[in-house]
Amino acid sequence: MDESFTFSENIVGYLIQTELDKETMDEILSKIKDRLKVVSPICLYLEDETDEGISIGGFLSALEFHFSHSKDLDNVAIVTDDTFFKKSMDFKDMLFPVDVTTFKRSDRLQAMNWVMQ
Repeated sequence: MDESFTFSENIVGYLIQTELDKETMDEILSKIKDRLKVVSPICLYLEDETDEGISIGGFLSALEFHFSHSKDLDNVAIVTDDTFFKKSMDFKDMLFPVDVTTFKRSDRLQAMNWVMQ
């Protein structure tokens, strides 16, 4: 992960420039946990800039986090052109009450607007 930003106090974003493996996911989740100490719930914008997608380890870390923090997240926008990443987030959305929506990178402005609603 190379960059993070905030839209507002309760909306945070991450631009991923490597595969979203367990280590990268754990780094992001640690920052999200720190943010949750300040405000909860939050909305999350996550953009995969490389199309390397998410590893199984990264996916399992995300599942564990969502299971234990499902009330701490509202909208989650995933921006990626990686098919596996999109499908895995759609699957996760069925398991947890967090509204996860995936967008193509060409639709990143729509994703930003959606996550801010």
